[in-house]
Amino acid sequence: MNPDAIISVRFLTKNEGGRKTAIQGNFYGCPLFIDNEAFDCRLLLDGKRLELGEYYEIPIKFLFPEFALPLIQEGMNITLWEGKTVATAKIIKILAKI
Repeated sequence: MNPDAIISVRFLTKNEGGRKTAIQGNFYGCPLFIDNEAFDCRLLLDGKRLELGEYYEIPIKFLFPEFALPLIQEGMNITLWEGKTVATAKIIKILAKI
C-alpha cells in the first residue's frame, strides 16, 4: 500500500484523555480531522508499536484520497479520532498526487 502522506503524530496519554493502551500492528485505522472534516485513513505501522505520549513519523493512506488530498498542506495540524481526540499530528510530507 503506497502512502499518501507522512505525519508526525503523538497519541495522548490516558491522563490527557487519550487511549488507555499503545497502538501496535501493521496498520491503525481511524478518522483524521482536517479543519473539522473527518476522513478515514490508515496509519501504516509495519508492525511497530506506538507508545502513548511519544512522537513518531508515520506514513498514512486515506481511504478516499481524492477528497482528502486537496485539503491538506505540509505543516498543517490535524487530529486523530476514536470517539474522542486520541492524537495530535502534523502533515510532514505529501507523497501522493491529486
